[in-house]
Amino acid sequence: MIPGIILLLIILIVGFTVWDNQRIVVDEVIMNNSNLPLGFEGYRILQITDLHGKSFGEKQVKLVELIKKQKYDLLLFTGDYITDENDDLTPLEDLLKGLPNSGDRYYILGNADENNSIVPLVRGNKFYDLFAKYEVKPLYPGAEIKRGDESIWLRTNPYVGRYEIYQEIQRELVNALETFNKKYEDSEDPFTVEVSHLPTEIDYEDEWIHDYRTNILGERDDEWIDWDMSINGHTHGGQLHLPFIGPVTSPNYGLFPGKINVTGVHEKNGHTQYVCSGLGVSGPKMLRFRFLNPPSIGLIRLSNAQKAK
Repeated sequence: MIPGIILLLIILIVGFTVWDNQRIVVDEVIMNNSNLPLGFEGYRILQITDLHGKSFGEKQVKLVELIKKQKYDLLLFTGDYITDENDDLTPLEDLLKGLPNSGDRYYILGNADENNSIVPLVRGNKFYDLFAKYEVKPLYPGAEIKRGDESIWLRTNPYVGRYEIYQEIQRELVNALETFNKKYEDSEDPFTVEVSHLPTEIDYEDEWIHDYRTNILGERDDEWIDWDMSINGHTHGGQLHLPFIGPVTSPNYGLFPGKINVTGVHEKNGHTQYVCSGLGVSGPKMLRFRFLNPPSIGLIRLSNAQKAK
């Protein structure tokens, strides 16, 4: 009986995993921060990340229909639309084609796309041209979102730009950065939301990043985190989870990385971070599936509980 029971358990686990990898859940989270302008209480951001060329039904019908049911003010695409082996943009275009054309919509690139680079964000690049076709704007270097007299500022992570030291950046991008930075620096105490494919660690500073920003960018040690909130992808939420343990492994964070910087919402020293598990998979072919961690889109509600009371 024991071998039969073990075989049955294996069949059930495999069947559940196959089913679990084909569904999509909405990860509804609240990001609290005491500095959030009161006019943005309840502001909703829908995050789509790490598609990795995956399709959910013909022409992405399952994913599109789920997104259409959500109420949101801003749509963010946060990178990794293709896989390392396949640069087919059809799954991404099917998604873009089916989405409602309303509200603010922005995108950034991930490491699988163009190595997080900003250099391709001009006409003639396949990602730029495809998103432009469906009126989704590149989030570089950032954007001011206004509600009445109040604003929040979306900014891209400046430290993924370390790849740019080996490439020539187009003049139009340099000009855009200079214009945005002047407007941002002239604003009074801007509330900043960093939008980055790779999470900026909220609890410690990566040694490579520290050397890059202090030696190359000339920043001071106390400028490690200069945002109020951060919205990220890349980690797939750990991709494989175990009961009571959580993520088994994550890109950049190794084995049993815990949840901070990997999945969910975390707050530390006045900074609030959200890492969405995303939709697709990566890694060795035998491990390209999710376990107890279904594909997801993030529905983020901003809140300032202190001011709202």
